[in-house]
Amino acid sequence: GSVFWIELVVAAAPKLAVGEAELVVPTQPHARNGAAPRTLLYVEDNPANLQLVEQIIARLRPDMRLLSAKNGTLGIELAHAAQPEVILMDINLPGMSGTEAMKILRKDPATAHIPVLAVSANAIPHDIERGLEAGFFRYITKPIKVSEFMEALDVALEYADTLLVRENSEGVIVLEQSASTVR
Repeated sequence: GSVFWIELVVAAAPKLAVGEAELVVPTQPHARNGAAPRTLLYVEDNPANLQLVEQIIARLRPDMRLLSAKNGTLGIELAHAAQPEVILMDINLPGMSGTEAMKILRKDPATAHIPVLAVSANAIPHDIERGLEAGFFRYITKPIKVSEFMEALDVALEYADTLLVRENSEGVIVLEQSASTVR
């Protein structure tokens, strides 16, 4: 018989590098005059990933309120209750995948208008293409690149600002795009 062993080094949770955040220059003013803070929902089961996004938002988007859910079911419930402007969705969640959760949100008139950004370690071009074809607004790969993350978040917020949600005479929710264009 042979004897094998492995040694693992305990690593601290990822931290936002000060230099990395300083490289990001906001392309538009984020504070809206007297408006209530915008809400961002992050559906993520990994506490380290959640903590990293919390740090990014606290540092670069203090006008935003970040909510979190540890699985797809709770994320769907929180999306209904809080009506966030944007949802970040991990793909590999316990119980229900992020793709399944996003599809449920898309089918519901109360949440169909909310842009959902995939956040995943699945970074193979085929995975990204499949995620976008499934209906994700954007696909962000882990490890998160702060500048790409912020650009995708800004585009999603701009898109959310241009949507007009109304109820027609039959009681059906209708989404309309205002005259503004989205990149």
